[in-house]
Amino acid sequence: MDWALHHLQLIIAIAGAVAWWLNQRRQEKAENTSSRPDAGFGDPELAQRTRRIREEIQRKIEQRAKEYMQPAPPVAGPAELPPVVREVYAPEAEPAVRVPGGSARLETQRTAEILEQQAALAEQLRLVELMKAASARRAQFETNISAGAAATAAARGVMDEDLKNPEVLRRAFVLREVLGPPVSLR
Repeated sequence: MDWALHHLQLIIAIAGAVAWWLNQRRQEKAENTSSRPDAGFGDPELAQRTRRIREEIQRKIEQRAKEYMQPAPPVAGPAELPPVVREVYAPEAEPAVRVPGGSARLETQRTAEILEQQAALAEQLRLVELMKAASARRAQFETNISAGAAATAAARGVMDEDLKNPEVLRRAFVLREVLGPPVSLR
């Protein structure tokens, strides 16, 4: 017992190494089971259809991301705004596959597909909202910067005018001596 207390760091290091090794084995096992084309699905056609849906969703995400990267068009007045048209995505109707005794399994897989689609769409919506918020913050920042630059330029112009006047310059030196730090501390 005394030895364990004196070598506690060594015991912790060995336990950490064993835990890391076990975690790596578990991850390798999970990768091997998920790398199969029909992982999680008994039907290869269903797995193929799921893969196509995932690719389509990924393509749409990339397309929308490219649209947000382009500069925003100039904002039109209220009378010039075009009517809003929204597209509704309707998945292709696939013929039902009748498998004796496999109806419940097929329905479960279909439900899983729908839930996965909804989760992907929710993630896309969250990303779009984040992009909108970021663009609004950027626009506000640019507005503040441009207003700050104009104020700085105006103040600089006033200071240039003030420093050309000898009386104002004399007053500035006196105020600095009176209000500034003492000569001994400079």
